[in-house]
Amino acid sequence: MGAHQAPLKPWQGDPAQLRRRPSGEPAPLPKEPLAGLGWLWVGSLAVVLGIIAISLTTSELFLARESWWSGINEPVTDWFVAQRNAALTNVALTLDALSSDWFLALLRWGTVAVLILTARWRHLYAFIVVVLGTELLVGVLAQLLARPRPTGIEVLVDTTGFAAPSLSGAAVAVSLVAMTYALVVPGNWRKRALYGVTVVIVMFGVARIYLGAEYLTDIASGEIIGVGIAVLAFRVITPDAVFPVSYKKRKTAHLELSPARTAAIVAAVRDQLGLTVASIELFGLEGSGGSTPLRIRLEDGAGVFGKIYAKNHLRSDRWYKLGRSILYGALEDEAPFRTVRRLAQHEDHVMRLMHDAGVPIPEPVGIVELTPGREYMIVTSFLDGVSELSAARVDASVVDSAMWSISKMWDRGLAHRDIKPANVLVGAGGVHIIDHAFGEIRPSPWRQAVDLANMMLALAVHLPTATIYEIARDHFTDDELAEAFAATGGVTIPGELRNRLSELEHDPLTEFRSLAPARPRVRIQRWTRRRVLGLCILLSTVAAAIWMAVANQTVVTGLL
Repeated sequence: MGAHQAPLKPWQGDPAQLRRRPSGEPAPLPKEPLAGLGWLWVGSLAVVLGIIAISLTTSELFLARESWWSGINEPVTDWFVAQRNAALTNVALTLDALSSDWFLALLRWGTVAVLILTARWRHLYAFIVVVLGTELLVGVLAQLLARPRPTGIEVLVDTTGFAAPSLSGAAVAVSLVAMTYALVVPGNWRKRALYGVTVVIVMFGVARIYLGAEYLTDIASGEIIGVGIAVLAFRVITPDAVFPVSYKKRKTAHLELSPARTAAIVAAVRDQLGLTVASIELFGLEGSGGSTPLRIRLEDGAGVFGKIYAKNHLRSDRWYKLGRSILYGALEDEAPFRTVRRLAQHEDHVMRLMHDAGVPIPEPVGIVELTPGREYMIVTSFLDGVSELSAARVDASVVDSAMWSISKMWDRGLAHRDIKPANVLVGAGGVHIIDHAFGEIRPSPWRQAVDLANMMLALAVHLPTATIYEIARDHFTDDELAEAFAATGGVTIPGELRNRLSELEHDPLTEFRSLAPARPRVRIQRWTRRRVLGLCILLSTVAAAIWMAVANQTVVTGLL
């Protein structure tokens, strides 16, 4: 080491451990494979839809040659009819009740109620889309194929509509499989449930053939479409690695620290940052609503902080920004991040700019890729001996440090945009600002003013407003302070900070406004073309969803 070379910090890593992942090698945390019977059902779905597509385009080959279908279906139906007796008929009629309107409604509304009570909104969305979409698709295909019901035998149940694909088979199959994926915890319990559901679906199909309601290929095609769509949709919309079914109280932003994810973090941090991990634990979950925070201890005893972003965080960011744009217009007009990688890159870049500007924040270490395109982890130095502002001892030196931090961001054209007690840590050296995902470069003056106001409001939970205002005047002019509180209102204050302020017996915001020079309120409700367009699209989408639900119910009722 040269005489003037600074020693390496514990989190700067060992270059000898760095390793580039070769092309074709799996990522540290590969995407979940479609295992077990999943491949069978999805493959069967592709075959059935392919046959239907060929049937619709070359009707003379499939539909005109009824003898080809009859050679498969009629011997099977005749055999089942020959086995009829009173006991078997009662069993078949009981199984056939699975497709009754009242029973399916009970299952579906019960599932919806559980998902609402447990606040699993993504599973609720997937369940509704899968069930309604499958029945609508099968109803349309049945109308197009126009295959008749079995003839020449005694049919023991009432039947209406066309036979293939079987609407009753699809309705039962998609309901049972979607319920399993939406309600049952992943692992052995879900495997057992899926095997049980598969047995019930097969038995229901056999019962329909026995009762003479449908031929083998008719019921099989409907059930395969129902199961295949449910399996494929839930694996794509709600992958267990990101949206696990759990009845423990937890924020949806927090990913499970499973053995597979833990091993992936250890390998990725070693290969991509050159650090050897000794242990990993969840850390600071209470104050984190948009990521999964981790405390990572290294082999040498030092620690770093990791924050995982996944696709569910990206979707949340999109909805958040769309909602803010519709609600508040131009001042909240932002472009959402299109990929998780961009989200991680943005926060890392903002942190490095703030660190270079002298803003007291944890030192950025790097970005770790866990699953390409889906999961990334931002790594920073770990701040020991600090506590959140809400639990810290706040004095004049803390206020001075906080005001100095905001002034540094103002000077370098930066904004944090989420100043609240959970994001302001207090230690022996003053304050440290964390969580920079919403940070902006060259923000509007309004954004910077709101940062100042929120910091002063957060400090006002601990000290008199007059004391804070006098210290703030060492860093900001009276006009700037007046601007800050003119730009601040209920919607600009983070929810956590609003809750803390509501517990006080006085109103710090009103007190700060009385201390600062009078200034008209800064209007944030601005109408823009994007805001009007977003509002129109939102209202149109809600109306279309209601119309499709009513139309779908009408079609299904007419076909049953």
